Amino acid sequence: MNYRSRSFYLGLNMLAPGIGQITLKWYFRGILELLIFMTALAWGFMELLLPLIQYYTSDLPAELHINFVPLLIAAAAGILVFLWSLVEIILFYSPPDSQDKNNRGKDNGDGK
Repeated sequence: MNYRSRSFYLGLNMLAPGIGQITLKWYFRGILELLIFMTALAWGFMELLLPLIQYYTSDLPAELHINFVPLLIAAAAGILVFLWSLVEIILFYSPPDSQDKNNRGKDNGDGK
């Protein structure tokens, strides 16, 4: 099996949180992080775009009112999931090759 370094999986997580975990076959974690991130991203875009659409499609002159609290909550949720996905790989991923390097050249007593 072709094992890759920790930085490879961190790089995949830079594309979207959870992709590195899915590649590592941590399916539940990866899909959960990806869904939370995409939900936060969609929520943030909706909070930003809906007032703009209403403002530009309205016939009546009105003020543009964007509620920034939900937008900031969505951004914070996305950032937290993004950071947790990186921290998770840093803390919990250990390449299988590192164990093999320690055992190389040692006699295991099995005669091989």
